[in-house]
Amino acid sequence: MNAALAKKKITVSTVDQAHRLLNAAVEEFQREAAVDRLHGVLVTKTGPGQYIVELTDQVPYGFTEELVAIAAF
Repeated sequence: MNAALAKKKITVSTVDQAHRLLNAAVEEFQREAAVDRLHGVLVTKTGPGQYIVELTDQVPYGFTEELVAIAAF
């Protein structure tokens, strides 16, 4: 179905900030996923310091996948 049930856009300026905010978002979505056990977490890097974290049916329950989707200019 390719549907995101929840999505967070995260913008950071330091590595420490990226680790902290991304880990918090992933943990939050993992807790939500545990309710129905049908969805996983997808973390997409969309640009320098820019990420989208999604709870989605594109990823199996129990998994967290990473994707880099930076457009080449």
